[in-house]
Amino acid sequence: MILHETLRFYPPVPELSRVVAKDTKLKNFSLSHEIGVSIPTLIVHRDPEIWGSDANEFNPSRFSKGVSKASSVQGSFCPFGGGPRTSIGQNFALIEAKLALVKILQRFSFELSPSYVHAPIPIVGLVPQYGAPLILYKI
Repeated sequence: MILHETLRFYPPVPELSRVVAKDTKLKNFSLSHEIGVSIPTLIVHRDPEIWGSDANEFNPSRFSKGVSKASSVQGSFCPFGGGPRTSIGQNFALIEAKLALVKILQRFSFELSPSYVHAPIPIVGLVPQYGAPLILYKI
């Protein structure tokens, strides 16, 4: 749950780009063949209409019933893209992240440095503007 909420709150790619395959009508919008469309993952993942009034709060329990029931809109959790264009590395990345966390947590306890200032900036992914200094304690 914590890993999914982290990916919702800080998606690895803040925006997905696609090209419209054929002329499409989407509600009141007409999208022409071969036009580029961007999906702002960072904005979708923080939309209160999709995630509830606490959309801008870090709340891992929203994933307690699984990814498909975490939001009111099917497919709105898309840190690795969605549909046929979902990253082929999604499962590997999730397993790798879990294993890395297990290895770290088995050997260390840690806390953020008191000097840490929360200021993420979107570059290719989201990165802490001033770094994220940690204080590690060997267990």
